[in-house]
Amino acid sequence: MYKYIFHSFKTTMNMLFLPIVILCILVTGGVSTYIATAQIEENTYQSMNDTIYQTKNYLDHTLSDLFSQLVSISYDSRLVSLLMKEQEQIVPEDYIPIDKNLQIIYGRYSTILESATIDLNVGEFLIYQSEFTKKPVIDYDDFFVNYKPNSENFKWKNVHEDAAFHTGNSVMSMYKLLELNELEKKGIVLFNIREEFFGKVLSRSLIGENGYLALISEDGIYQSKELESKYTLDDKTFQKLHQLSNPKDQITYTNEDNEEMIVIYDTLESNGWKIAAIVPEDDLLNKVEYIKIFALFLIIIMIGLVVFVTNIFISYMSKPFQKLAKQMDLVNENHLYLEEKISGPKEMRVLNRGFIELIDRINVLMDQVILEQEEKRQLEFAIMHAQINPHFLYNTLYSIKGLCDMGMTKEASQMVTALSNFFRIGISKGKEIISVKEEIEHIENYLIIQEMRYGDDFTYEIEVEESILDNEIVKLSLQPLIENAIYHGVKQKRGQGKIVIKGYRDADRIYMEVIDNGSGISEERLAAIHAELQLTYQDQKQYIGIGIKSVNDRIKMQYGEAYGLTIRSVYGEGTSMIITIPVTTGGLD
Repeated sequence: MYKYIFHSFKTTMNMLFLPIVILCILVTGGVSTYIATAQIEENTYQSMNDTIYQTKNYLDHTLSDLFSQLVSISYDSRLVSLLMKEQEQIVPEDYIPIDKNLQIIYGRYSTILESATIDLNVGEFLIYQSEFTKKPVIDYDDFFVNYKPNSENFKWKNVHEDAAFHTGNSVMSMYKLLELNELEKKGIVLFNIREEFFGKVLSRSLIGENGYLALISEDGIYQSKELESKYTLDDKTFQKLHQLSNPKDQITYTNEDNEEMIVIYDTLESNGWKIAAIVPEDDLLNKVEYIKIFALFLIIIMIGLVVFVTNIFISYMSKPFQKLAKQMDLVNENHLYLEEKISGPKEMRVLNRGFIELIDRINVLMDQVILEQEEKRQLEFAIMHAQINPHFLYNTLYSIKGLCDMGMTKEASQMVTALSNFFRIGISKGKEIISVKEEIEHIENYLIIQEMRYGDDFTYEIEVEESILDNEIVKLSLQPLIENAIYHGVKQKRGQGKIVIKGYRDADRIYMEVIDNGSGISEERLAAIHAELQLTYQDQKQYIGIGIKSVNDRIKMQYGEAYGLTIRSVYGEGTSMIITIPVTTGGLD
């Protein structure tokens, strides 16, 4: 067996190399599949949690706002006074202020509010706002069944058929029960919310073919779409959800077809109802199974391909082996195949000797260029870092996602446009020199994005003389300065910050200035920053990042040591960062 394995170069390579490659493919494929499926599963659950969180926040905001209107009108002293009056004591003037308030509420919330009704003493005093012409008839027994003395008696009722106007429409009700026990007076303030509102909100998010969002309360469940009965909550799981003490959690149960169902829920702060995402586990994780099958199929194909290609390659290499060894005796700087001294057949020793001779010849050159290459590599990295900031891109895309989730498509479109223009100018067909006009357009898009992300945290102004717009400038010179002004200037300031970008010409020089009204820099720290601007990329820096350093160095490399970046600051008042470049026009393509 041993003699067969090492019988020839071809069999040795086949028996030693192929098992290692196949093992690597199996390990790599298995690990990659595991990581990918685990990440997809995590992302899927996170996406569902995000969907529930965003839907919950939207419903809480809307319902809380509407509930505050119910509270306000329920505690109106004029309404309580009316409840105490007998029917013959009520005059038309009593209706006017309360009806006016009800009109305002209904007009403001008419898109979600189907009707708003105030009924006192079983119809003795009745006002209402609705799109329906007929009067409502309220069954007091139906509403007062859950009345509790000496409590607020604000109630919620899940989606049900409108029993007041008898329109056949489905509504969700919030209401206030009024009662004066000593006078045996009763009343109700009733807001009916359109079922379509909840349908649109809960149907906005897609959770698989058989998944859905549901609102769960003590008196029932409302789900966003109609499905087979096996996908709806059974009574046991429904009761279990009510008994859970955690405001948000995840549970699983088995439906009537023995399918695993996943329930991820959160609790509305406005009324204590639970909003839940209910989805079959198979629907949720079907992509994971597809990936596993595809990965297995791909591993099999790769192993077969490796075996086939390796055999062709080894067959090709074994025939000209001796001829190749003789040719390698003439090895030079174009043949750097080996990295260490080896022993073996004569041919391999020849290859090794040629490699050693080659290394001896280039070692001196390598020592000379290694520092230059490192400097160049670091500078290229700085440019790349300035062009594409992954953290900035992630935050911007996440902000766009948030706008889309909230239905703010116009704002999302504006941010996408600004982002695409930002990278279009940043790439600029590989050109390192662009016009001042293009550089200003680039930072305008950057500021649009940052302003949409941070809202009113800061404002900005751009004051650039038209006479310098055609002047050339090293691209991506201003963006790192503005980024620094945002994160280390105005964001550190209490209240609204301000950034001013100025551009002007003085004699044969052009000045581009970024000014912020942040907290400023102390004299000692400013001196340290100026010192660090003169250091190399390898030197440790405490106060400036690679972006600021690259701006200064690239300008000096392009225009000379007389130009570059200057920083001025007054502690407690703000900072000014000034780029100085020569007047140069006509050289742009």
